Amino acid sequence: MSFWLSVILLTLCVALVCFYPLLKASNKGKLAKQSVQRDELNKALYFQRLAEIERDEAQGLLENAAQLRTELQQTLLEDIPESAQPVQLEQKNYGKIWFVSGFFALSILSLSAYLSVGAWQAEVMLEKTYQKLPHFYERLKEEKTQPLNETELQQFSTALRLHLQKQPSDAKSWWLLGQIAMHTNKGQLALDSYARANQLEPDNIEYKLSYARILMFSDDASDKTKGEGLLKEVIRQDHSNLDALGLLAFRYFEREEYKMAAVTWSMMLRLLPEDDPRVALIERSIHSARASHDAQQEAKSQSE
Repeated sequence: MSFWLSVILLTLCVALVCFYPLLKASNKGKLAKQSVQRDELNKALYFQRLAEIERDEAQGLLENAAQLRTELQQTLLEDIPESAQPVQLEQKNYGKIWFVSGFFALSILSLSAYLSVGAWQAEVMLEKTYQKLPHFYERLKEEKTQPLNETELQQFSTALRLHLQKQPSDAKSWWLLGQIAMHTNKGQLALDSYARANQLEPDNIEYKLSYARILMFSDDASDKTKGEGLLKEVIRQDHSNLDALGLLAFRYFEREEYKMAAVTWSMMLRLLPEDDPRVALIERSIHSARASHDAQQEAKSQSE
């Protein structure tokens, strides 16, 4: 309602700017008409006074009738403005009519232009996308067998954003938006979405782990430090969380804390079944961490 009111007011302002000369012409017409009426009144008064002079002259009451006639004519001439122009009363002034016509014409043109190229089409498309949100939730159940394509991911992301504008405290939707952003290579959106989900539900391990993971792969050292802290919180809540242990071990190895990296990977190894395909990779990581630790210790002893 406020949008259309704004459109009407804007159109009226444009019409006033464009068609103001028509209104001005209408006012001039009124003034000219008033001027004509005054002139007619002056003439009527002149002839009335002239008749009185002739009557008095006929009765012998005046001795200077000719002088009075001359003064009366002079008074009539002085009352007529120098700038006065002949006005034809039979011509009507159509300024207001043209102004109203122009206003409606401008309104029709602006409305037609908005309907053809305005933002209402985008708003309709967004609303249709938002209405498909339940469909995308159902599609998630088939993600393993029928993954969402690029177009569906984009539409799902748009629908979630619209949903979050209406319900900004929905932590799960923030987390889902972060997941989609990761799949579509939108790192900043994923970071912000995971941070919001973790802020809304700080005890949710899944949200915290997702947030920690993206922080760990940041180029900012402060982000990595924050991510490490979140991983330790996850492990305190769940000592057997393999994803958190793996990320933390990698962080230790990156910081050249090889002993802690080997210990963390060893904890993971004890939690995995023997036939797990990750066992071989973790064993190699433990061996690499221990070898790097030995080389580090040897370098320290030589420097001393």
